[in-house]
Amino acid sequence: MAGADSQKHLLTFIRDFASEKSHGERRLDGLKRRIQDLQSELGAANVEHGDTKRSKETTEQELQGYEVELSLNEASIQALEARISAIQDEISKIGYDLEALKNDEEISRDKFITEMFEFNKKIRQFQETNAHASHKEKCLELSSDHGHMLEDRQAMLDTGVALKGLEDELAHIISQTHMEEQQYQEEQTLHEKQVVT
Repeated sequence: MAGADSQKHLLTFIRDFASEKSHGERRLDGLKRRIQDLQSELGAANVEHGDTKRSKETTEQELQGYEVELSLNEASIQALEARISAIQDEISKIGYDLEALKNDEEISRDKFITEMFEFNKKIRQFQETNAHASHKEKCLELSSDHGHMLEDRQAMLDTGVALKGLEDELAHIISQTHMEEQQYQEEQTLHEKQVVT
């Protein structure tokens, strides 16, 4: 009986062992499948990690490019602001120059008008002197005194010289006025060109 029990016990032990072995093999197959799944997931995660890393590097390079571009844009803006400031200063200076030219032109015009009044006054005096001399000449023609006649002729010659001097002075004033007007026009044209550029 003891032999039968021991044999039964051995058979139970073998059956349990076989069952345990079968169960262990199934568990081992499941673990192998789980390892394969995890390895596959690990591979996919590594690929995704590589893509993410490359994307990060690309983004960082783009960001650096944007930072460089921003820096260049800021430098360009500063250069443009400096240029605008210089242009505004130049426009202001040209404005002052233009005002000075206008003032000079007004002074020249006033001087010319004053000189013309003076010249007109001298012409009137000359005409009065000439009329007086002409009247004297007529009187002298009636007079028989030859010495007075010579003096009056000398006065006439002096009047002619004075008239020639006044004509020369008038020609000089007209020439000077023409030159000043031409100079003013040239400076005005130059100023307009500078404002346009």
